[in-house]
Amino acid sequence: METKQMEVICQKVANIFVEMIPEEWEKILLYAEVREGFSQVFFYYYPVNQEQPVYSLDIVDVFNIDKPLHRKLKQELYDCFEELWNEFMVQDQEQWTSLTYILDNMGRMKLNYGYDDISEISLDEKQDKWEAEYLK
Repeated sequence: METKQMEVICQKVANIFVEMIPEEWEKILLYAEVREGFSQVFFYYYPVNQEQPVYSLDIVDVFNIDKPLHRKLKQELYDCFEELWNEFMVQDQEQWTSLTYILDNMGRMKLNYGYDDISEISLDEKQDKWEAEYLK
């Protein structure tokens, strides 16, 4: 399903990354999970010419950046994925439970949706499984 609203949301996410990541990057991999009353978002990015990804929560520790601005941008990411999740309901589509958003520095984007009930799996277990699959 592709709608104009989905395009707007995905572009907004890309713009947030540009503001949030304080160095040049080659690829971003984001995990989002949304269900009624709950959302979780984290991402990794690969800096240019580096093999090790940087975890989103480490950005404020590694770089001298404005922490309130970073928190605001992080909340905007959460809002975007909650809005995307709601867009599926508006379009009368099955709502995903998790998704992976992949963006490269050429602007190519890919979304992988998950529909399994993962509400009983711990956050750490879900993150470990996702990292094993996507951070190769």
